[in-house]
Amino acid sequence: MRPIEERSTPEVNASAPGAVIAGLGLTDLGRVFGISQRQLAATAVRRAAADAGLALSDLDGLLICPGITGGLDVSLATALGLRDLALLSVINSFGASAVMATQTAALAVTSGMARAVACVFADTPLREGVPAGSAFAAPGPAQRGDPGGRPPGPAQRGDPGGRPPGPAQRIGFGGLAAGYGFRSVTVHYALAARRHMQRYGTTSEQLGAVAVAQRRWAAGNPVAQHRDPITIEDHQRSRWVAEPLHLLDCSLVSNGAIAIIITAPALATGPKPAVHIWGWGQGHPGIALANGSEFGLVTGAVQAGQAAMGMAGVGPADITMGQIYDCYTYTVLVTLEDYGFCAKGDGGPFVASGALAPGGSLPLNTGGGQLSGYYMWGFTPLSEAIIQARGDGGDRQSAATDLILVSGNGGILSHHGTLILSPHQRPASTASRLRPTPARQTQNATERNAEVHQPPQAGPGPPAAAEEWPGQPGGTASVGVVKADGRSAEFLAGAARDELMLKRCESGGEWLSPSVSTCPACGENATLRSVPASGTGTLVSWSVVREKRDDGPVAVPALVELDEGPWLATGLRLRDEADLADLRAGQRVAARFVHDSRGESYPVFCPLP
Repeated sequence: MRPIEERSTPEVNASAPGAVIAGLGLTDLGRVFGISQRQLAATAVRRAAADAGLALSDLDGLLICPGITGGLDVSLATALGLRDLALLSVINSFGASAVMATQTAALAVTSGMARAVACVFADTPLREGVPAGSAFAAPGPAQRGDPGGRPPGPAQRGDPGGRPPGPAQRIGFGGLAAGYGFRSVTVHYALAARRHMQRYGTTSEQLGAVAVAQRRWAAGNPVAQHRDPITIEDHQRSRWVAEPLHLLDCSLVSNGAIAIIITAPALATGPKPAVHIWGWGQGHPGIALANGSEFGLVTGAVQAGQAAMGMAGVGPADITMGQIYDCYTYTVLVTLEDYGFCAKGDGGPFVASGALAPGGSLPLNTGGGQLSGYYMWGFTPLSEAIIQARGDGGDRQSAATDLILVSGNGGILSHHGTLILSPHQRPASTASRLRPTPARQTQNATERNAEVHQPPQAGPGPPAAAEEWPGQPGGTASVGVVKADGRSAEFLAGAARDELMLKRCESGGEWLSPSVSTCPACGENATLRSVPASGTGTLVSWSVVREKRDDGPVAVPALVELDEGPWLATGLRLRDEADLADLRAGQRVAARFVHDSRGESYPVFCPLP
């Protein structure tokens, strides 16, 4: 490496302000084994620097976005031999990390803090001989909340010697949630998708239209993991993962790494054309799961999209291409609504119209996205946007690259980031091009909500006898043995007395979830106590978890809004499949209590007549 005093320092052209993406580096993506995250990340950074026409020693910034498997931190700079960096940090907003890193790097470049910043993501969730779906599954009962995404433990799989498995050992609130069926990220997105369907009439076939359109684009992407065409019928026949989401509604799992280089326009002198960053924005809605929650209906795309388009001086009608974070088909649909490409609630007809497919009015996820291309968190849509803006798309290249919107979504709709990119330098003023404001879109959503969602009417109390509810399909034994820990002891002790216990703040009187340790309104000085609640409420949303080789449901995880206001992530107890078919949002439900001689008692919720 050259000493810092020997590095060349090209003069920046003050007439060309802003930041550009000058380099893109990809490793092999998909079923890539035997290479660590650090090795993959280092390779991607080297390739991105070379793509930008830079030596590693020209980089003075490094932003690292780790995945779920760890092994990636600021020591990557040492592994790359980087010295005298002006910017070095780890950024993790999950699937929104790519946008957050790009924004941070662009701010550093435009402020003069750094000249050339590498942003890199690497992950290796796939393991040889292990099903891809286990990579993002909830931890096994013996793992006690380990977030590493390892495969299920023996208590879930059964004894390898052929003996039948014993009852699952579950600990505390996390274990109880897993027993209810909250065993993967997909279940949470299934609840969000179901709520959208119940509110707006969105259908599974409309979600399938997203998957079909993106598979058509993937056919032209030589590095896509799935390129064979699919139909709506194929989508409908694919197995359930967590109803209402089929396998073809869910993203791939991939190993690999992607890096980009961000610098000033005058420093982008490499062989590839620069991609100009017109605008950026973030949105972190912090939606509380309580009365009035917009979970599943509105996302951080509203705030992030408004900020990015406002900064770029454009509106939805100006966007010519979308690269939208597509961990699930539902995520694409709700994001398009929240950006204003269609009215709130009209996402289903919009995506089913053919607008997103080749030849449509809004080319979207032109490499196949994460549903068919490759899954590199937010670096999937970002990398495809760069490829398209440069004209490097080959058989899938679209001409509609003037303004490309890129999105990232992190957590369970908790974080959102938006970029506006273009192959063209941004004009001095674009403010006059701004289209309809988010305020108008919010009003449309409010009007529609008022039309189709009426508040539930008060209903009768809990069923008179537990025997009237012999068990949910699959049996209540599927919850397993639930043991208390310090946080859950009062809740489970209340269940043993047939009481549903919530937390209540002594200062403000707010009713809170039983798992919280503080009151958001009063802070750490709040005094919370567990008190009995009514045990009645309304059904917000539900999913159905089935075994791969069994059509029968084994769990019905649900969100219930209690009459006191908080939501509970719980499980439904149903008499038969007819009860399942009759479920609807806003339905009255009541708590009943299961008393298992092998472990603690716990509540389930039953529909009321």
